Amino acid sequence: MVIIASILMLTYLFFTGFVLKNTYLGNPLYILLYITCFLPFYTTFQIIVFNAFDNIFLVNLIKYSKDFVFFTSFVLFILGTKEGLLSTKIKFSLLDKLILSFLILTLVYLIIPLGDAAFLSKVIYSKNIFLIGIVYFFGRKTKFNSKNWNSILRIIIILTVLSFIIAFFENIIGIHLHSLIGYADYNMFVNDIDPQGNYGLNWSFESQASNPRYASFFADPLEFSASLILFFSVGLWYYLHSKLRNNKIIYIGLIFIVCCSFLLALSRGAILAAILVLCFGLFISKNYKTLFTGLSFVLIVFLYNLFFASEDTRYLIEDTLTFQNTSSLGHLIEWIQGLLSIYENPFGVGLAMSGNASGVDQSIKIGGENQFLIYGVQMGVIAVFLYISIILKSIINSFITYRRDTSYSNNSISFITACIKVGLIIPLFTANAELYLFVALFSWYLVGQVESLYNSYELNQKIKIEKG
Repeated sequence: MVIIASILMLTYLFFTGFVLKNTYLGNPLYILLYITCFLPFYTTFQIIVFNAFDNIFLVNLIKYSKDFVFFTSFVLFILGTKEGLLSTKIKFSLLDKLILSFLILTLVYLIIPLGDAAFLSKVIYSKNIFLIGIVYFFGRKTKFNSKNWNSILRIIIILTVLSFIIAFFENIIGIHLHSLIGYADYNMFVNDIDPQGNYGLNWSFESQASNPRYASFFADPLEFSASLILFFSVGLWYYLHSKLRNNKIIYIGLIFIVCCSFLLALSRGAILAAILVLCFGLFISKNYKTLFTGLSFVLIVFLYNLFFASEDTRYLIEDTLTFQNTSSLGHLIEWIQGLLSIYENPFGVGLAMSGNASGVDQSIKIGGENQFLIYGVQMGVIAVFLYISIILKSIINSFITYRRDTSYSNNSISFITACIKVGLIIPLFTANAELYLFVALFSWYLVGQVESLYNSYELNQKIKIEKG
């Protein structure tokens, strides 16, 4: 274990230096590479290092190295000698202004003495929000070529297959990977959380019926499920836009693998999100006949499970729909708490007062099972309005860019971005979903890239009109 951990530490050190160097030279694409290659393994890496060296300092070094990479990269890119932010003029779009307004609002609530959370807790919490802004503007400044983007997609496909293989073998042997690498000890000594549930991990690793839920190499089954929305979107893109029959068969296999992973992760919200992505993807790609067939099939499956499946399955569906299921009831209670707080405090109660992110003291938190309400509880109705506007504008611009841009790579970027953001709407309603760093930051990076494509098209159209 010590040898493996040492190799991983050295590899990560060189990789980090490589990313920082290339970012300084004016290529923010390497930040996306960092997100794709490191963040899926972020927690697993920490667990392995902790159990190898029994050293919390090394774990914290890895934990905060992520923030160091993003914030340092941002500074280096601003000061960079080639394509830095200071070297070019930026014309802010509506989405840029919305995101900047949200970041400024966060900064204001960081500074003002509002709420019971300590200032350090507010700093720790707010940095996760600032990361969204950083990767978005990195995406805005990235100039993709088809080779770069295809490399990223190939890595995504590798992650798709690898995550399934690991989760599949977890299921075959009946043991969680996290049990093998010492998740319980890590969680107890690093996060001060005692082992929970029937598997000695935490409750997210099992279903309501105590069936195991697998996380592969991700932090937990919920993060795995959210990441599967990204994997599903990529697989759907390839299937819908491949013109070769043999390739379509391969991509059907890729989608099948993702669907199997959904079942291994056992997240009802993520499965529903996948159905939503499928319908949305078929709609925007104008596959209306397939959409109708797919919806009919989903309806048949739903009715079969509701009336003819096993009692456990029927009860799970009924309890979920009626909020009698413990998990669903927990979501409902948290939503009510959040809504009441926003009603009583329309300008918020202060940062680090809601949700499960780092910096939030669980003894004073209010609500926490809905990303929209989490921001609303802390920063009021203005924050909710801004956040919803950002999500909607991201989806709309991605949709428009997909329909307008005929370039294969640009077309795929906008399609995948739109599908991810639509799919993540459901996790946003049921969890602190911006904490799922890999899929969250990956999607915000792509939103920035799509915004550049969208504005380039709008500018070109304006020039054509002026000339004509």
